[in-house]
Amino acid sequence: MKNKLILVNLILIAFLSISTISLGFSIDMEMDKTKDLKVDDEVIYSINLNEKIIGASFKINYDISNLKLVDSESENLYVSENNGQVACVYLDIEDKGTDTLKIKFKVLNTNIANFNFSLNEAKFVTLENQSSYEQNDIEGITKIITIEKSTSENIDNTNKNENNPKTEQQQDNTTITNKIPQTGTSDIIFILIGITGLMIIYHTIKLKRISK
Repeated sequence: MKNKLILVNLILIAFLSISTISLGFSIDMEMDKTKDLKVDDEVIYSINLNEKIIGASFKINYDISNLKLVDSESENLYVSENNGQVACVYLDIEDKGTDTLKIKFKVLNTNIANFNFSLNEAKFVTLENQSSYEQNDIEGITKIITIEKSTSENIDNTNKNENNPKTEQQQDNTTITNKIPQTGTSDIIFILIGITGLMIIYHTIKLKRISK
């Protein structure tokens, strides 16, 4: 009898743990194109959410020697490149929400194996649960996206490295030292917009709860 009670308790604990994890807020990142990329190709970087949001503010860390910000590809999402980061603000005052945020980048360098992304200072406000999540509450805020190269390109790169091993190293150093000019609105302005928008959302949620 005692063994059965222990087993039941263990099953209950496991079930509660799974339920807690499933109810958490998580994201995943992807790109619409990762194979046979060429310099100056435009790619769509997506942040996929496990539930719809009505507000968000965050910064995207990425390597500016490999990608250059072009523009937002999602309604109500505002982006700006500043100091090697993309400052992002999403604000939906119509309460429709979205579970995907998309940004367009231009490829600057294909002589790499991965694109590395991570979110910083992230804050999200959900639509259905009317909950807010910050950096430490979010799963999946970092992602390594592998670049797939064609067989012919791999053969060409191997032959070039064998014939002139210093050339690739020189190209790498040149790429790293080049800096992309900063574009768009000031990062401070976007942060203020984000904070203001989230405050409006919080007050709206409180008023809805009081009215109920």
